[in-house]
Amino acid sequence: MHVDYSSRYPCHIPIPTGKAAMKSLYSGDLPTPKPTPKSKRVRTGCLTCRDRHLKCDESVPACRNCEKGGRKCIRGIRLNFSNITIHDSAYFVPFGPCNFLFQDDSRHIASEYEGGSSRYADTMHSQSVDYKMAVPTQLPSPDPGPSDHVLQGHVWHVYISPEGSNTTRSIYSDSLILQATEWRKDGEVESGPMSLSEVEDRSNVSEPIEDDSVTCPTTTVTTSEREFLDMPEHVRYMQIYVEEVATWMDSFNKEKYFGEVLPYRALDSPLLLYSLLACGIRRLSQRHPDMSDAAAAYYSTANMQLFRYHENPERDIEECSTVAVILKLYNIIFREGPQSGGHSPTVLNSIISESQWSPESNGIGSACFWLNSYLDIVGSLEAGYCLYVDSWSVDMRMPSDGSEFMTHGDEELWVQRMLFILAKVISYRLCVLSFTDVDLRENRTLENLLPEWKHLKQLCDQWNDACPRNMRPLGYMYPDQTENNSTFPKTWLPKREAVFCRLLYHTAQSILTQTHPMEQTMLSEEMIALQLHHAREVCGIVAHTEDSCLGPISVQALLVALGALVGDKERMEVLNILQRMKAQIEYPQ
Repeated sequence: MHVDYSSRYPCHIPIPTGKAAMKSLYSGDLPTPKPTPKSKRVRTGCLTCRDRHLKCDESVPACRNCEKGGRKCIRGIRLNFSNITIHDSAYFVPFGPCNFLFQDDSRHIASEYEGGSSRYADTMHSQSVDYKMAVPTQLPSPDPGPSDHVLQGHVWHVYISPEGSNTTRSIYSDSLILQATEWRKDGEVESGPMSLSEVEDRSNVSEPIEDDSVTCPTTTVTTSEREFLDMPEHVRYMQIYVEEVATWMDSFNKEKYFGEVLPYRALDSPLLLYSLLACGIRRLSQRHPDMSDAAAAYYSTANMQLFRYHENPERDIEECSTVAVILKLYNIIFREGPQSGGHSPTVLNSIISESQWSPESNGIGSACFWLNSYLDIVGSLEAGYCLYVDSWSVDMRMPSDGSEFMTHGDEELWVQRMLFILAKVISYRLCVLSFTDVDLRENRTLENLLPEWKHLKQLCDQWNDACPRNMRPLGYMYPDQTENNSTFPKTWLPKREAVFCRLLYHTAQSILTQTHPMEQTMLSEEMIALQLHHAREVCGIVAHTEDSCLGPISVQALLVALGALVGDKERMEVLNILQRMKAQIEYPQ
């Protein structure tokens, strides 16, 4: 009897039956099973479905997934890279020829290995070779020549020799900075700043050398010292910086470092040069919005040079900190920050603190300390962070009556005194604004702050009484006497430092009148009159003075005074001034 087990025990191998089956079993001719075919990985379909990890039905012109989700059905061939959008060429920072020192460390590295030095010829000597590179002013050709392929196979460390010294500094040259901020591989340029990794990759590629003198090495290190700026763009930007930016920056120092000394130092320092040029062209772009791309290129160049220079352990700390102060000023005035390719305030403050400047510092250190303190005051008024002014040592010994003498050459001392008083007033203001219910439960009331308020008010009055005669107003016109129909009085002070001091003085007085500890809920008539007086004086100084003489403190001073004004016409004029300042600071969208 024959039993068919194939239906009872199903499997992939069919079981033969009958005589033929018995014969096939003994002969070993069983049928071989067919292997299950592997699923093929599909690389077709639209790119949108691939990004979403969905199976695409490849419908044309739009697949069903994209049509259902309302997405753009992107077609094309892509393996393991993202779409790259190519834009037009950005603005190139012009620069002149530079001298570079190429230092070959391969012989020293090879000597640390067994038999490494024997691979070098005995006639060659490890020397520092000075090359003069002619830098191209246009994009490199997409098809590099033979020399390009040779140069791209090596990693060269580029140095610039400091003035009067044979020690080398690791710093980006003008040409490499331009490559880092503007050039792209294969001659393609895309918008936006490069990442630091891209910069490091591009820094290892040098451009073709066009000078025949490179084949003749020299044993001495030469330094390039330019006598003057020979490019029209640089001359124009530096002139704008000196005349419109450095004007109020030099209100803190007698030697006028920022307007008369640093521009000449910048001739021998690309690090300092591009930071000053960035301020000048950014100021110029306020009147010519079409220059915003050029201003961004200079700003990116200055930041990248500071980044590379700060990595060098042999760097000049004072020069590095000076550039950090200038870039910090740039960020505060023109509202730039890390999103624009610049350093964050924390990084800049860290670089500045390396110099350990104080009020007792001399020369450029004193000038940078007071400028940095001024910028911290502006930032505290805007963001409300604390100022540590107790460590400042300022000479506050003032004469009893300053109307009897004239000052000549000591104007910056009165500016420093008023800046110190304003910093203490701002710190007191933060204590009043941060007063909470916890202080009440711990028996701390606003009445405890009254002695400090009286002390600060006495300092302001003492400064005003002891102020020299030529630091006081020479002319005063009431609102109905002004020519521009302003609602605020016009105070005429011939000296620039006097205008600056007067603005700081009335700003401090306006803050004190608004933060009296005993009159927070109900103001007396005397306090209301003082508030209006100092608020109108602040607005009058800003309304009738050019921006180049005041700096960024003018915006914060107007905001402080705006809280004390009650007239609609006065408040509207202040808002119009603030709107005009905002339009000058921001780039057009």
